[in-house]
Amino acid sequence: MLRGERITLLIIPEAGGKTFELKVPRLLMLAAITTSIAVLVLLGLGFKSYLDARSLGQRVTRLEREKALLEEEVGQIEQLEQVLMRLQRSNQQLRAILGESVGGDFERRRADGTGRESYIAASERLRWGHVQSFPGLWPVDGVVVRPFSETFPATVIAAPRESLIRASGAGQVVRAGFDEELGYLVVLDHGGALSSQYGYNDRLLVEAGDYVEKGQPLALSGHTGGARVPSLYFAIRENGRPRDPADYRLWL
Repeated sequence: MLRGERITLLIIPEAGGKTFELKVPRLLMLAAITTSIAVLVLLGLGFKSYLDARSLGQRVTRLEREKALLEEEVGQIEQLEQVLMRLQRSNQQLRAILGESVGGDFERRRADGTGRESYIAASERLRWGHVQSFPGLWPVDGVVVRPFSETFPATVIAAPRESLIRASGAGQVVRAGFDEELGYLVVLDHGGALSSQYGYNDRLLVEAGDYVEKGQPLALSGHTGGARVPSLYFAIRENGRPRDPADYRLWL
């Protein structure tokens, strides 16, 4: 029935010109309308898919940014945990030096010299809050290859050549020069009978008479004197007596 039917379209100009008559088969008209509707539907679906994909991309970007922030926060938390562990260790060392640990009494140790041999200069310095001049900063990052002992009055720390050697505490440079056994050597006087020594260096960055702050570079690590590998000879003296540098390491 619809195959032979036609739809007539009249085009009449407003100015009263010639009228045009266009006869279109009904099936063709229906096909055109159906096709137009299908195209519009497809365009709508495509635009919606584009918006959904764009929204999904923005969400993925936001989630990746949040993930990066969370990873950064986790890293900061881990760093804080390490700091807390170091502070806890420092607190234990402080209590030991001050004679406040279990079974310890500062005045008794000071009187009879038992336990940790009193560490009088160090403990009095900390009691009065003189933290900057206390030699508690580790002078270089590295591996201890020879620890302090009764037969060896210092600690040897292996470190890459020309690593910065920093002052463990504020003080005055009382010696800066070459020593046959310790190579290029720096000696700091921290006051109150405390001193520290830094040997085996390749080059010195300070001179005798200089005043240095805690953490200030003193030298570049090396392989001079009796060093077997690039390293630092690190020693602490209290009242002229050798002390284990590890007992003073307080991260302060």
